[in-house]
Amino acid sequence: MVEPMAVTTEAAANEIEAPRGTGGARRSEEPAAAGASAPGAGTRPDARPDARPDARPGTRGGRGGGSRLLLLDGLRFAAAAAVVLYHFTATSTVGAYWQARPVDVFGPLNAVSRYGWLAVELFFVLSGFVIALSAQGRTLAQYTGSRVGRLFPAYWVAVLVTVLLQQVWSGGRQADLPDTVLNLTMAPDVFGAAPVQVVFWTLLVELKFYVLVGVLLALGGLTRGRVVAFAVAWPVVGLVAQRAGWSGVADALVASYAPYFGVGMLLFLLRRPAAERAASPGRGRGADAPVLAALAVDVALSLWHVADRAQHASQLQGVPVSPAVAAAIVLGSVAAVWLASSPRAAVRGPRLTAALTVAGALTYPLYLVHTQFGYAVIDWLAPRSGVWLTLAAAVAASLALAAVIHYAVERHATRPLRRGVERTLVLATAAPRLGAPAGAR
Repeated sequence: MVEPMAVTTEAAANEIEAPRGTGGARRSEEPAAAGASAPGAGTRPDARPDARPDARPGTRGGRGGGSRLLLLDGLRFAAAAAVVLYHFTATSTVGAYWQARPVDVFGPLNAVSRYGWLAVELFFVLSGFVIALSAQGRTLAQYTGSRVGRLFPAYWVAVLVTVLLQQVWSGGRQADLPDTVLNLTMAPDVFGAAPVQVVFWTLLVELKFYVLVGVLLALGGLTRGRVVAFAVAWPVVGLVAQRAGWSGVADALVASYAPYFGVGMLLFLLRRPAAERAASPGRGRGADAPVLAALAVDVALSLWHVADRAQHASQLQGVPVSPAVAAAIVLGSVAAVWLASSPRAAVRGPRLTAALTVAGALTYPLYLVHTQFGYAVIDWLAPRSGVWLTLAAAVAASLALAAVIHYAVERHATRPLRRGVERTLVLATAAPRLGAPAGAR
């Protein structure tokens, strides 16, 4: 690191505040986490329907579900790009590596990128939509195997390569062996360990959402009524817990982020009836009224939370962050998911199809590794290269590492891990039944 602007481990750890509701100890960090969002980032960037033939991104353009999922992949990548720009051009932490305040270095770009933390909200809306889609018709074992196989291969590699980076770079987040092991759980905050990458706090938020969806599956599946009730009750109970000062309950329910997942699930329900009505002409549009009412509640709660986080983000960044602009971005994100998931949505042309497919594949690993590796590149190059060349190099290095992780790890490890977890869970649940007396089966 450059000694005049050297950042201590504690300062680097304060880059993004682990928001109220991640389940871990609160740290004073950057707006992305600032109780706001940090991208990151579910979907967080990883929430893709990976194991169901009817839920995978399409492999060719044109109309249909595959096209719509490709457009959602495009949104995921756009959200990841916003997060990358936010971390590289707006956070107070990166100012230490640029040796100047980001607003002074990037001027007009910073006026836009300072809102990049809101991409987390888009990730969570996308996650709600895609998980509601991909969990349809799955058993609990299939659902769990899908999530583990999708999340952990890239994550484990991201943890290990980040720890290796810290052996040659004195900046960023230094982790000893116990911290490294705890990071491999994807829930280091729960055990009092600092995540080795800034954005990892969002993964715990996602995990809690996945657990709640798993409970619904265990109770009998994601029926329309259950999804509507869940999408309203979860955020409302979380808000009540926050206002009542029940911090443990609010953290467990990730109260500040629950409305976004709910919005995504409800958007999925509103898109799904089009096919159902085609199969059942007698079904009227009045059936959508409860979903629309629930959606209005979740959108209102989302705007409530984002207004508070915008003020906090302004304090953390030291620049004005408008609650009105933040609210408009949230509404625009909801509208973007709605439009991208339209039955009329179409991806035309093999080149655009291929580009969106690659973009979707790289989103999750890019999200996982960009902060520490990008910061290291900026720290090394900023004193001796131009601003824009350094920024381009940081982005390119992050994308290159993401591509290596996807093509060398995810493509080979995801399916075997998913099948192994699913098989283990099936055998574990079958064992007690096989051992029971014949009359008890």
